[in-house]
Amino acid sequence: MSRPAAKVTIREVAERAQVAISTVSHAFSGSRPISQATRERVLRAAAELGYDPNPSARSLRTGRSGIVGLVLRPRYAVTGTPDRAETFNRLVGSIATEMLRRKTGLIHVPDIDDPSVARVPMDGCIVAHPYGDDSVLTELTRRGIPVVTVEEDPERPGFPWAVRLDYPAVVTALLDHLREQGARRITLFTGTEDNAWNRRTRETYLAWSARRRRTPRVEVLSEGLTPDDAAAAVRPLLTGRSRPDAVIIATSDFAALVTRVAAAEGLAVPDDLMVASLTDTEHSRTASPPITAMDLNHEKLAEHAVELMLARLSGAGEPREPLVIAPVLHLRASTRRA
Repeated sequence: MSRPAAKVTIREVAERAQVAISTVSHAFSGSRPISQATRERVLRAAAELGYDPNPSARSLRTGRSGIVGLVLRPRYAVTGTPDRAETFNRLVGSIATEMLRRKTGLIHVPDIDDPSVARVPMDGCIVAHPYGDDSVLTELTRRGIPVVTVEEDPERPGFPWAVRLDYPAVVTALLDHLREQGARRITLFTGTEDNAWNRRTRETYLAWSARRRRTPRVEVLSEGLTPDDAAAAVRPLLTGRSRPDAVIIATSDFAALVTRVAAAEGLAVPDDLMVASLTDTEHSRTASPPITAMDLNHEKLAEHAVELMLARLSGAGEPREPLVIAPVLHLRASTRRA
């Protein structure tokens, strides 16, 4: 009869398999090459004794660990202002909650190129907000790890195991709203991160401008700028002869900063300058006036990404196309003229 796993030590497994303790460790961790025959002898001894040290061991015997990895790609996700932390905390927290509901483990993978990550027993991996032609997706595919993306890789729009946001519909609605409120010179301050959020919103703005026969006004405002640097970049554009009468800012912390710069230059929001943001956080909700913003609906993204991941792991057929989720546009006082 097998003894309870808690009473079995790695030494006993080594003795039964007639190998060194380090060989048992290597058999379970994969950290050193050992022969297939030796590995099988160690696993057989462990099974007979009821030894089960960790998820890695279970993974070696069953082929499943019950753990899914999470890779958060935006390099500025946890740097800079609390705005960035709130935006991505919503996503990470929602994914963790959905995994917990389904009794599946979740592990954050900070660097897929770290050699130690190769030993993480992931059944699959969720990659959030990938870059164009993302190297992490390429590497995970090379390793044979099932992948689901939260947002599309903009260079792989046909990748079916993805949950993405319908940016064109919401950004078009925002631009139409600004036009209805009297905006004639709308400037888009786009970010530098090469992901779907920046690419698709920029493409939508350019297409809308072409349809309306308006000259597009696009400025680049890196997500990595300090508040002082961002203010210095924006101020000349708000005080020039052809200054915009409406601006769309990628991040809500910079949108709130623009309202402060405008006030310092004697511009009233929204009468002189309408301001909107492509993310929604405390910065946009508590600004004076509150800022119109696009909510990325991270809770829904997380829910459907987890469902898709578990479906893929259970052997479900490949979807015909990515699942599309609608962002939520919150119209507030910063774009509502009397």
